[in-house]
Amino acid sequence: MSNRDATVSGPSSRASSVEEPDNGAGKAASSSKKSSKTSKPRLTASQKNFNHKDAENKRRTAIRERFTELSQMVPGAMGQEKSEQVMLNKTTEYLKEMLEEQRRLEAIAVQQGIPIDDAGQLKDDDLGGPKWKPRNMKHYEASKLRRGDGSEQNAEDEDD
Repeated sequence: MSNRDATVSGPSSRASSVEEPDNGAGKAASSSKKSSKTSKPRLTASQKNFNHKDAENKRRTAIRERFTELSQMVPGAMGQEKSEQVMLNKTTEYLKEMLEEQRRLEAIAVQQGIPIDDAGQLKDDDLGGPKWKPRNMKHYEASKLRRGDGSEQNAEDEDD
């Protein structure tokens, strides 16, 4: 092989032209070497940090976009998308109102004898139904009473 051939074909052809002895594990040994040659180099700490920050920024951007979208769907929430707490409170209130409205409309339909599809009808366990109870509410109320953080006074005010 001339120098001209060696420069054209490059060093990779020399490495591939070298034959390895067959020691019984021939294909397994060569396949493991191929996989190690084709594996990607490990990332440096700064590359990992950059990738992590980039992924986190994408996640935050997606959340902000969903809150903006939600603020456009929930009445009275326009311009409130920066405050996640306000948005979640307004969305919860709106959904409760919608469920109560659906229950009211279902009751009117039953009174007028209009059939309602079972798939679209709210169940008793759904929010606002006769069997519905907020999760962990008993535990929460009991812990408030044990702490004595003014819950007794609020309970007395409610009784009046």
